[in-house]
Formats: sequence, structure tokens, C-alpha cells
Amino acid sequence: MEKKKNIALTWGSTWGHIFPLVSLYNYLKETGKYNFLWFWEQWNLEEEIAQKNKIPFFDISAWKLRRYFDIRNFYEPLKNLTWVVEAIYYSKKENIDIVFSKWGYVSLPMAFWAKLTWKKLYIHESDTVAWISNKIVSKLADKVFYSFANKKIDWKKHILSGQILNPELIDYLEDTTVVNWAKLNVIVMGWSQWATNIFNALLKALPKLQHVQFHIVLWEKHMHLRPEFKKFSNTIVHDFITQKRLWKILKDVDIAITRAWATTLWELYYFWIHSLIVPLKWSAWNHQEKNALYFKENYWSEILDDDELLSEKIIDKLTKYKDLRKVWLNLKDFFKPLKIIQKEIEN
Repeated sequence: MEKKKNIALTWGSTWGHIFPLVSLYNYLKETGKYNFLWFWEQWNLEEEIAQKNKIPFFDISAWKLRRYFDIRNFYEPLKNLTWVVEAIYYSKKENIDIVFSKWGYVSLPMAFWAKLTWKKLYIHESDTVAWISNKIVSKLADKVFYSFANKKIDWKKHILSGQILNPELIDYLEDTTVVNWAKLNVIVMGWSQWATNIFNALLKALPKLQHVQFHIVLWEKHMHLRPEFKKFSNTIVHDFITQKRLWKILKDVDIAITRAWATTLWELYYFWIHSLIVPLKWSAWNHQEKNALYFKENYWSEILDDDELLSEKIIDKLTKYKDLRKVWLNLKDFFKPLKIIQKEIEN
């Protein structure tokens, strides 16, 4: 029997970077060829998700580089004295064969260890713009996978894989026939506190949008808005939607109002949903604006500025598209990114 390889997963801080690696885990575990371990700092969302997925979790020290004045910049670099030592200790103890990095400063010690010990190192970049930690790790990596095309892609080291999406999103999708409802169906997604402006603008617009059926996904940061949305008869409010349930809504939704998170934009693309993207103006490296521009230029998406006129823009767009109905799904290449990555890992 072929010995299983041990893969160390390292990423964190945001849902947009956590979900793709959970997706990779869900896909590769079905092969039965790999064991998985999770490396990140303790007492974070990452540890909670690792526990839910029964992935062994290891706490590791790391120094976050803050590009602004912060007193922690004076003492946190001392963690550099321990992070590589911890990486070496855990990696030898757990006999790690592969490091797969997604994003985040904690990925750096694992990346340096992999390079020093000739272990395979892979990284995936979700956004159109790489952040500092990914720029460093990509120089050390054996393979760099990208969701968006860029000038570095050469199909040797820099590979255009596409975005990693969770197999659970379509595992229970038995019928791909789209149901066209009498009303335009719209989903409004806010996965973080940065979606507050979108929800507030929508509340102002709702009295003029009775021709639309809304699915409002609040998540934990906006639960206080639930009573306000429940006042309207044409809203269905969801506190949170798992990947196992999300397909039930996306299957028949015509339009989405969302921030420019890469994972969400690609999910909407595969379910052939017309996206009204409201990029976060102060996102790091302006990556949300660039993500949105890519989808506008390539996939029929539209961009709405996040300003005091947002509610009026929402009314205009949803009135313009009141007769729009989706006719099919676009799932043909849903697993292509995962297959590309699997092939490289198994070579």
C-alpha cells in the first residue's frame, strides 16, 4: 500500500483565504492519499475550522509586519527567533512532505522550512494582486497557482489554475434546471463588517423594490440588522449559509450584490449570476477594485461605487433588470482548478 503523504496547510485571517484551502482539503481527502495538518496561530478562526474538519492543529509563532506605527512592531520581531525553530520541530515530528500555503504571515516560517529542507512548497493566490507574504512565499515556492491571469504565468512554475471552490457547493445539486420565478431573484452577500454600507443602502432602497425577491445573507457581523430587513415582505433573511446549503439559493438567483471577494465572484460566475459588485475602496493593495474590474471586463459584471448614492444605483439597476431571468448554470469547469492542482502535487 502506498504511504500517505502529509500536507501542511497554512493560511488564515479572512474567509476569502480560508475557504479555498478547506475546499482543497475536501477535494483531496477523497483520494485517500493524504493526511492533513493545519498551522496557524492559536485562538483564531482557523483553529475552530480545523477542529470542525478534524484536522490536527498546530500553533506557531509569527511576526505580522504592520506598515504603520504600532508599538508591537518593536517587540514582535523577536518571534522571528522562534518561528523557524517551531516550524522545523513540528515538520520533523509530523513528517511533513508538502506545504500548501494560501496567504498570511504565519505561512512564512513554514515556507522557509520547506525551502531549507527541500520539501515541496505550493502557494495559491486568489486575488488579482499578491500581498506581501505571498510575494515572498512565491519566490520560494515550487509552484505558484493563480485564480486570475497575469504576466508571470508560464505553465512551469506560475500556473493559471483558477479559483479553488468547495466541492460541497455542488455535491448535493441533483437537478441543474433553473427555476424562473415571477419576481427577479437577488442575493445580497456580506461576509464581513465591511459590508455594512451595502446593507444600509439596501434598506433605503427596499421600499421601491417590491418587484424583487431578496435573499439577505447577514453573517455574524450584521445580525443587528435582521429586524430591519424582516419588516419587508419580499426579503428572506439568512444569518449564515453553509456551502452545503448555498447552492439551493444560487441555483435560481438571477443577480447578486456583493463585495469583490475572489471566492464569491467565482462562485457567482459558475452559477451564471449577474454580479453588481461594490468593491471596498480601502482594501489592501486595492485588490477588490482590480478583482471587480477583471470581472467587468470578462464576465458581464458591473461595478457600483460605494458612496452616498449607492441606494439609488441599486434601485436603478434592479429596475433596469426587472425582467432578467437566468436560463442555465455554468458548472462545466467547476472542478478544473482542483484537478490542475492535484495533478501538480501528484507529479
